[in-house]
Parts: sequence; C-alpha cells; structure tokens
Amino acid sequence: MFQIKKFVLGGVSLVDLILVRTVNNPIPGVKKNSDSGSYAGCRIPPFGILNIANFVRMKGYSVKLVDLSKKCYASLTSDGIADHILSHNPRIIGISYMTCQSMSAMSLGDALMRKSNVPVVHGGVHSSVLPEEALKHGHVVVQGDGEQCMLEMVASKEIDLNNKIVQGKTLSSEEMDTIPFPKKEDYDETAFDPSLTPHFPIITSRGCPYRCVFCKDGYGLRSSKVRYHSVDYIVEYFDYLYRTYGIRDFGIMDDIFVSSVARMEEMVVKLEKRNLKLKLQCNVHANIIKPDLLKLMQRIGIQWTFIGIESGNDKILKNINKGITVKKVKEAVHLLKKYGFYVSGLYMIGNIGETPPTINDTIRFAFSLPTDRAWFSFAAPYPGTPFYDMVGQYGEIIEPDFSKWNQASLVYLPKGISKREMYQLMRKAQMVRFYKKVRYSLLGCWTTALARIASKK
Repeated sequence: MFQIKKFVLGGVSLVDLILVRTVNNPIPGVKKNSDSGSYAGCRIPPFGILNIANFVRMKGYSVKLVDLSKKCYASLTSDGIADHILSHNPRIIGISYMTCQSMSAMSLGDALMRKSNVPVVHGGVHSSVLPEEALKHGHVVVQGDGEQCMLEMVASKEIDLNNKIVQGKTLSSEEMDTIPFPKKEDYDETAFDPSLTPHFPIITSRGCPYRCVFCKDGYGLRSSKVRYHSVDYIVEYFDYLYRTYGIRDFGIMDDIFVSSVARMEEMVVKLEKRNLKLKLQCNVHANIIKPDLLKLMQRIGIQWTFIGIESGNDKILKNINKGITVKKVKEAVHLLKKYGFYVSGLYMIGNIGETPPTINDTIRFAFSLPTDRAWFSFAAPYPGTPFYDMVGQYGEIIEPDFSKWNQASLVYLPKGISKREMYQLMRKAQMVRFYKKVRYSLLGCWTTALARIASKK
C-alpha cells in the first residue's frame, strides 16, 4: 500500500518561514556587473520574495529574508549558508530563482536536505517550468504565484508530500492590492542599495499580453492575463518612496507599463493632485505608440522608453511571433522621437531561423533608426518557452550550464552559423551600440529635449 509521506511542522521555531534569493552566475568568467551578473541583486530588489513575505506577515506569521547577494554571504559555501539558515530554526524554507541562479539554488537545496528535515520549497520561473529537476533538490515546487501557497503551508500543521508540485493561486488585481508594498525596512533586509541605480526599480503589474516565443510570459504557467495594481496603489507607492527616499526617478520594470489611455489619464490626474512630478523610464511596445497616448506619457513624466525591436527582418519577426513589422517599428520610433522621448532599441541576434544575412539586416536597421541607445543580446531558448521546444528544429544548445545563461553569453547556435560567425556579428553589432552612445552624448541628449518642448506647443 502506498504511504503518503508528510512533514509534521512542530517543535519550537524561531521563525515560521525563511525566503531565500540566490545569486547569479556563481561560475567565474561571467561579467559580475551584467544584468544577470552577481552584482545585479544590489541594483534590483527581490520583488518575488518581498511580496510573499509581506503577504504572509500580514496574516501574523514571522518571515525572514535571506538575500545571498549581500556581501556577508559572499565567502560562504552552500553548506555554510545552510547552517546560517538552519540556525534560525525555521518551519519552512523557500528558495526563489531564475534560470541563471538555478545551479546555486539547487546546491543550497541539497545542503539543506542533508542537514535537516525542514521542508524545502522551490519557487520562481525556473523551478516552475522544470519542476521534476527542482524536486531532486527539494520537497515541494510551487508553480506560478506563490503568495497563497506559502501562506497555506505556513498556516498548516503538516505538509503532504504526495502532492509535491503545487499550482499557485493566480492573484487578481484586487488581491494583489492587499499585499503591502515594500517599505524601507523590507528593502533593508535585502542586498538592494538604491544608491547604485539612478532609477529606483518598481513593478506595477504582472504578466504580458504578447506571445513572443522567446519569453516565458504569455505561455504555460505564466499565460494568465495581465494583472495591474490599481492606480491608487501605485500612486501611494510613488508617494511613499518620494517621502522616504526623496526619489522621483523610477525605472518601471513591467513588461508593459503603458497599457491604455484611461489608465494613464487616471494616473496623471492623481499624481498631479499630489504634486508628484516624476521622471520615469519604462518598456513600450510598437503597437501601442499613438499620439494621444504619447501626450499622456509626457504628462506622467516618462522620459526614457525601451522598445523591444528584436530584429530588422520581417521573416524573423514573424518566426518569433513578435506581432510587429519593420515598418511598424520604424513608425513607432519616429513618433517617440517626434514627441521628445529618449528611445533605447533592444535587439536579439541568433533567433529562430536566423542566418548571417538576417542578422546583418538587424544591425543595419539598428544603425538606421534614430534611437539614443541600441542594446544587443544573444538569443537564448529558456526552458518554459516555445523557443526551448524548437531547438532541435532550428539549432542546438551549446552551453548546458544554466549558470552561464545571461545576456552576454552565446548559449544557442542557429543551424548554418558557426560560433566564430556569431561572435563576429556580435562585435559588429556592438560597434552600432558604441556609435549610438557617442551620438547621444554629442547630439541626442539635447535635440530630444528640444523636440519635447516643441511637441507641447
């Protein structure tokens, strides 16, 4: 007869729940200051575990955050970190991580399981899409939103391990608003240092309405509709950060912040009522760039826009299901510049069906557009994306070590292109990046400001 194994959560505990953010790229050779490098945790807060912590705390339970990006953990091995975590005698331990953090997360999970029988719960994007792999290094995997699941585990007297993979409850916008936004004391628990970034990071929504095949959003576990915090919640958050830190310059990390005219109008009115004059940078999509929305973007304080262009070839844009055309991108960028926005174009090379000519199309297109910045990264077929399932048809993964999967590393090679060619093409692309940077410093920084003034007349 099959016996259901359970963890009985008893005894004296110093803390109900410990939530861990692991570090990026523990293996030497990867740039520490890249967006997915080991320093990234000092510039970006661990929003996932912060939300779970505040959701559980508001129900009366104790939560401790262990952010391994803190300098005090830098010299510790996985065993040393496990000893530190277990010294707090937690009832449950949760580990959250992305793909490039997965190796260190699983090493920590192994150490915790060797040293105790405390339930180890894996969460975050990577474990959600590869749960069976994560279960080799823990007891439970939570897929999707983790707030309600972790609360139920903490509130329960035992965890039933017969149901090792747990589907997280997708929170509605109203439920998201019940979570207290992070306060100064919450940020102080993490490695986040606001002095290291000129744009204070903030997230105002979850999900993405688009279906690009290289992105986890929009598919599988993350295919839920976009959920936005209410405008009142966001305005209160802006107000708190201004009063606490004196910050007016924010980097909105949403996949899509500018969603509708009605939402932007409401936000403009409520920010102006509080006399909050902000400077924002955010991601935009070519399909939403229209004059009526651009006027509101000006009023709300958006100055820098980041537009995912990906390719300068219509066939590749269709392959990756980007939902745009080269013509549409060109129109959107020119409109953004006409209304006085600084524009950063984001590109990927080595995507589905790429050849040297299509990559050269992208490089030439990036050079021709009047953007102020151009960022290039190698395409990567992350687990959980349709791209990952297409690898055998269009190319091969040449780097099996997930800890090296970051924007600067070549991990996937399209058919018919050598590694040498890919690196040569990337060097060519970086010349365009350098040109844009120089052009902005000499010309774009002031011509864009003049265009903004002219557009308001």
